[in-house]
Amino acid sequence: MKLLHFSINLFLTVLFVGCASTRITSFKDPDYQKAEFRKILIVANTNDLEDRQRLESKMVEAFSEVGVFALESYKLFPPTRELTDQDKVDLLIKNNIDAFIAISVGESGVSEVYIPQTSSTTKTTGNVNVYGNTASYRQKSTTTYQGGYTLNKPWAEFQTKLYDVSNGKMAWIASSFTGGNAYANRNTVINSYCGKTVDQLLEDKLILKGASK
Repeated sequence: MKLLHFSINLFLTVLFVGCASTRITSFKDPDYQKAEFRKILIVANTNDLEDRQRLESKMVEAFSEVGVFALESYKLFPPTRELTDQDKVDLLIKNNIDAFIAISVGESGVSEVYIPQTSSTTKTTGNVNVYGNTASYRQKSTTTYQGGYTLNKPWAEFQTKLYDVSNGKMAWIASSFTGGNAYANRNTVINSYCGKTVDQLLEDKLILKGASK
């Protein structure tokens, strides 16, 4: 009985957890068929500092999970400093960065999906109260409706480009769409996008799993 109770709780926990999925299309430049980048800088092209930090940090985490070194650009290029292009190149070389990823956020929003009412269930309960020789019965009915509500599902589009620091050439480009379920939020969408992007870079053989170890 305890095992059944645990299984039901586990099912409900999974059911109400936010999740998202990402579709991605990528292209690798023919000159980079045998390239494997080992130290990567992550650059989120947004003026919103909070979004930049969140997106870069999540991408770094995704690379770290597969053993590839990555660094947030806001740590190497502090937003409090005015850096020239040459300053940035010098910092890349000094820190042995061999590639950088530029992330552009496209359109994003929330899709509203109406779930029509399909059925209802009425449960009736009652109790008897006895006072001396008199008894009274009270009845209560509760109706539960299935459907008849709106779900909000977040989504976002991203474009990702990988550049070779040694010559400034674009080695890889990808476009992606990430959609979440009704319990997802922006962080859920970003996590899915970052994980899928790293997986695609591994599949396209531009990074090597465990290279930083």
